[in-house]
Amino acid sequence: MTLLKIALIASALGLAAPEAQAAGTYKAPQVPASVQQHGSQWITTADGCSYSRAQAPGYPVQWVLILNPHHIGKPNAHAKCPPMLGG
Repeated sequence: MTLLKIALIASALGLAAPEAQAAGTYKAPQVPASVQQHGSQWITTADGCSYSRAQAPGYPVQWVLILNPHHIGKPNAHAKCPPMLGG
């Protein structure tokens, strides 16, 4: 058996490394520990990026960047703010 065939079989049987993630699986975003909460809908990270809570039916919560968070009294998003909080 070739090495490629062995790798494919191991992957199919779930014998690959535990940190490997199959295509199409979802990993819930990780919220940084040092965030400022604004109710249950909005958070602001230590670097000044504000996010809004979003959740589609049947999916876990996601935190999406707010470009102009004036409604929570925070400044506009800057270039280094990731579009979503992820793990």
